[in-house]
Amino acid sequence: PHSFYFPVQENKTMCPLGEVEKKAAQLIGNYTRDHPLFLQLKDYFWVKTPSLYELPYGTKGSEDALLRLLSITHYSLPESIQSLKCRRCAVVGNGHRLRNSSMGETINTYDVVIRLNNAPVHGYEQDVGSKTTMRLFYPESAHFNPRTENNPDTLLVLVPFKPMDFQWMEAILNDKKRVRKGFWKQPPLIWDANPERVRILNPYYMEVTAAKLLNLPMKQPRKVKQKPTTGLLAITLALHFCDLVHIAGFGYPDSTNKKQTIHYYEQITLKSMAASEHNVSHEAVAIKRMLDLGLVKNLTYF
Repeated sequence: PHSFYFPVQENKTMCPLGEVEKKAAQLIGNYTRDHPLFLQLKDYFWVKTPSLYELPYGTKGSEDALLRLLSITHYSLPESIQSLKCRRCAVVGNGHRLRNSSMGETINTYDVVIRLNNAPVHGYEQDVGSKTTMRLFYPESAHFNPRTENNPDTLLVLVPFKPMDFQWMEAILNDKKRVRKGFWKQPPLIWDANPERVRILNPYYMEVTAAKLLNLPMKQPRKVKQKPTTGLLAITLALHFCDLVHIAGFGYPDSTNKKQTIHYYEQITLKSMAASEHNVSHEAVAIKRMLDLGLVKNLTYF
């Protein structure tokens, strides 16, 4: 399984328009592209957009903190992407199998490159590329330098899990007193990002990932805190936004291999992840189904 296959760069003129929608509808019930990617101020300013769920699946109860944050950030997509006739997307996972893959050049050819959390680009360009259209993160995973690890036009997309996340982001951008309590890991106190590049991900995509792909109950008891990984969330997002979705660096080591490192950039092993809130085997099944349907294509092995 360790042989990498290098996709022949598809001819830019050939675009499988409508393919992703057709296939995604087979996998995701009530599939629609009617939901905006990012939350926008107008939906909260005059009329509170009613939300069925609390974070991370909705905005119920967090509207005030959200309103303050939306008033200093933006919601638009860059014109260069908005106007594309065909959006070819690569979702770059943080998996160990990107190491020594030399996939960087291929990854840079996509129109939209989505990266996750604190995954570094600097120093790893040969394997992971250097182009970043969007980087999905949450406060605890924001330990990266927004200026050096991204391009000047990269969108920094906050994935909100709890109301505190809005407060942290707003405090950072407005340079107010930092919120320190309520995080499972201390988020950065200094985060040098341009507020105009910050976006707030619509929790709808977390809901779809959890409810439709992982069949998780929306109202979980406090103890059972299973949440989708940022990676699966990013693929879901791409399936609602792109005309072609390729993934790289997804998949965990075999569960028997406790010493194998998980990421391409750090020495964390599967053992350290065992206690986390993610059900990785569950997610692997979801990704496998996408690959089998031809809904996404893999640039590394899975």
